[in-house]
This record gives sequence, structure tokens and C-alpha cells, in this order.
Amino acid sequence: MMHPTLTLATLLSLILAAQFGIASASLRRQDGPETHAAAVQSSPSSVEDEDEPPLYEPPSEPESLIAMQFTSDPYEHRDRMEMIKNGELGLAAIRFSPISFAAGANGDDGQYTDVHGEFCVFDSSLNKKDPANYPTINDVMSESEHCGEHRYTIPLREVVQAVREFDISGTKNSNMKHLPVSGLLFHEGYSGAGLISNALTTFDSTLVISEHAAIRDAVSACDVVRNRYKSENCSPAMQRQLVQDVISLLSRTSNASIQHLYLKLPSASSAYLPMLRSLYPDAKWAFVYRKAEDALAKTTQRKRNSTCIKSRRNPTTALSAKSNEYNVDLEQLSHHEICALHLSSLLDTAIREHDESGTGMLVSYDDDILSNADTMVNVILPYFGLQEDIDSNPQVARDHVMEILSMRSNTSARLNPEDKQWNADGENIEVSEEIGTASKVFMSNSMDSIKRSRL
Repeated sequence: MMHPTLTLATLLSLILAAQFGIASASLRRQDGPETHAAAVQSSPSSVEDEDEPPLYEPPSEPESLIAMQFTSDPYEHRDRMEMIKNGELGLAAIRFSPISFAAGANGDDGQYTDVHGEFCVFDSSLNKKDPANYPTINDVMSESEHCGEHRYTIPLREVVQAVREFDISGTKNSNMKHLPVSGLLFHEGYSGAGLISNALTTFDSTLVISEHAAIRDAVSACDVVRNRYKSENCSPAMQRQLVQDVISLLSRTSNASIQHLYLKLPSASSAYLPMLRSLYPDAKWAFVYRKAEDALAKTTQRKRNSTCIKSRRNPTTALSAKSNEYNVDLEQLSHHEICALHLSSLLDTAIREHDESGTGMLVSYDDDILSNADTMVNVILPYFGLQEDIDSNPQVARDHVMEILSMRSNTSARLNPEDKQWNADGENIEVSEEIGTASKVFMSNSMDSIKRSRL
């Protein structure tokens, strides 16, 4: 029986409030007992962005009604650090605070602090089984119930130290090893880099990690601290150490047949090409691009989720320099213009590194990838160190490449098999007047330069 003083409207209000509270709680990660006790607060002037690493926030409630609907954690009683050391738990993401890389704020050891890693159980071999359907690490982790419901948040330095001691000790029955970084794949987005990474994946000797959020957030950390928290106190040395620690964790494998690690970076991470090349000077690298107007049309196709539009509020150092070169205010540009300027900054970074260092391969989607199995098999894959693998069975290698090139490498949504097949005309890209004008104003010089660099 309803309480006489509790009206129907009041009851509905209570129900709605409860639902919203539950929905909010469901967005929190299921953190383990290893998490710190103090929360890191976001500054009032900070700018939140889904492409930026979230701040570390420990759970404020022991359990929510939504959490009660989750499946039980099958690893609840396992030692999580032991699972990481044995390779059962993989790194899924990182979180850091405004002072994680602040010089003078992290004690006397000169190391980053207050950086946390999210770990979960997922099958990293999925992309080998079906590269077209699992082209990125996010696609792989999306198949893991554990990553969706039971991620563990642990201080990253503790993990790195424990793993380092474990690997050095040569513990009996441990077959974990660290792979060298054999290749770095950069691109401007929607330019066919996924086809190259999918082709690399098909070889038994390779491990390909594509567009991992932890690498993205590590290489952009100081720009995020500057833009989101309005602070210039970010030590490049601490940030570089974080990048190396993240990649070191991702390079571990127990598969004896795997010899090469290849990293395909998100498009925006091309702005940090010089940093990554300095950290891994022996790794082959390539930058993949396409016709300016086509690249811009593809990039602006989904305005709401466009990385380049979000760069307006979180510009890389390269983009800031580019805006100064053109003497333009990022806030005043249209979304076509900001994206064209962003893409040109990526092109310029790759061209400059290629010309000044004499390293790297500039790969044109239109000339080198599109329906071009010969270039892929005879030039691109051998450049990345796979000539011996190709020579062991040339026809199988070519067949795999042909299959890869016949399928879309879709990184935003799962497609039906028939939808992933290219049509007879390939892609139909609509180039509007706004796109044509923006690409001509902001990208034509960069495109002329990259063509000269390829000669």
C-alpha cells in the first residue's frame, strides 16, 4: 500500500533519480584493491575529452545495483600481479594526473608518479585469426567480457618494477620474452595504414598492436597537461620513460614463434613521430597518406567523432606551430579548416623527419596500396623486415595480401562480410566545395613537399 503522504509524482521522481544515479555509477571501472586511496581532482579550467586519458578516480561506492548485474569475476581470488607477470593480464589503458610528470613534485628519483594502468584478460591473437574484423586493439578487447566488466587499476610503476624483476630473475617455467620494436606505422587517418598492419598480422613471426590507447595517451601526455591543466610543468624525460614502460609491457609474449613487434599508431600520434623514432632508432617506420581532398573528406565525414576537430581544444605542439605559421586562431576556423590544418601538421612532421634523418618510407595509398599487391609484397613488407618470411612461401604471402587488400579495414564499427568487401569502383568519396577549398589552402604545400620527398 502506498504511503498516504507519498504522491505518485514524488514516487516517479525518486525512481528517476535512482536510475540516473545507477547509470552514473555504471560508468566507473571496477577497480581492484591495489588502487590508491586518494582521488585526483580535475582542475576547474580543465577540458574533458573522450580521446584523452581519464583521471584516476577510486570507487566511491562499494557496490552499485548495476555492478550487481555484472557477471562474477572468474579471477577474483587470483593474485593480479602474478597474472600480469605471467602474461595473463594485459595492459588496456593508462590514467595520469596533472602533476604526474611535474619536475620537483615527484620526490627525488626523477620518475613519473600517480600513473595507473588498467589491466584485463583478452585474447591478443584475435587479429591474427580475423584481421579485417579486429583491426585495432579496441576491437580485440571489445570481445572480452573481463575487459568490459572487471578491469583492475594498479599503479603502473609498481607493475613495471615487478615485471622487470620477474623477467630478470629467469623464474623457472617462465617463457615470457620482450620483443624488439621492429616497425612503427604512422598515418594521417583513413589512408590505408590498416591494410598494411593487417598484412603484417598474417605472418606467424609478428605481433601487431594497433592503435593502443595507452601508447596514444603516453606520447601526448605533456600536450594534455599543457592544454587541459594549463601547466607547462611536464618533464619530457619522465614522459619518455612512461612511453618506454608502456611499450615494454606491451612487448612481452610467451609465443616462441613471434620475433617482431609492430606498432600502428593512431593518426594523431603521428605528431610524435620524432619522439618515438628517437626512442626506437632501429625500428623501421612508415607514414601513409592519400590525396589531400580525399583524406579531408574521410576525416570530416563523422564530424562529432572527428579527432581533428577535437584537436582544436587539445592541439599538439606541431598543430600549434602550424597555426602560428598561418597566423590563424584555431577557435575561429571551420571544422573543415581545422581538420585540414591538423592533417597538414602530420604531413609536415613526417616529411621533416624523413628528410632530416634519411629514414622512413612515405607510402601513398593511391599509388602504393590501392589494388597494388606487388608493391605490398615486394616493397613495403620486405622494408619492414619480412623478406625471409615471404621467401619461405611466396604464394601464401601473396594470397594473404590479396585477401587483405580486398577487404575494408574498418576501425569504427563491425561490418557484415558482404559490406566489408570493396565494390567494383572502390570508394565513392564526395568532395564538397568547402573540403576542396580547405585542402587547397592548408594542405597543398604539404602535399607538394611529400611528393618531392618521394622522388
